Amino acid sequence: MLYHMARKWEEFYDPGTPRIAPLHVSMSPYGTINLSRKAHEALGRPRHVVLLWESDTAAIGLRPVPPETLNAFRLYDSGRSGAHRLHALRFITKHNIKLDRTVRFTNTHIESGILVLELNKIVHSPRAVRPVPERKGWKVKDRNNYSAIADQEPTDSQNLG
Repeated sequence: MLYHMARKWEEFYDPGTPRIAPLHVSMSPYGTINLSRKAHEALGRPRHVVLLWESDTAAIGLRPVPPETLNAFRLYDSGRSGAHRLHALRFITKHNIKLDRTVRFTNTHIESGILVLELNKIVHSPRAVRPVPERKGWKVKDRNNYSAIADQEPTDSQNLG
């Protein structure tokens, strides 16, 4: 006879999105923002966008603009089924957006022609290769090795003249 105890289930709640969401957008800790083909099409297939920031809701906006716009970010074709990417490291640095790994936005939508990315509605991307290592400052080169080489007399094979 099997005895069954009453289980105390706890529901796992970590909202996810399907791999190919209708408006799939992800962002890496290095500031690369990837837009799926459908997200790019929903935005009107722009070649350039400006980035907008709303601090009250921690939301990023992408608004299409003409290429000659001074603060425009270029969208690059990623070569994968119509997806596009842009490099926004300066933007995430300015707004102190810190990610420990690549994330996906779970509630990406268009508002008044602007693609809205809400940082309070993200999940870790399963395609992220690895977490970002902790930064420890600039690497200091060993200058002693360079001075030792500079002090040596050049050999015949090193002479060019």
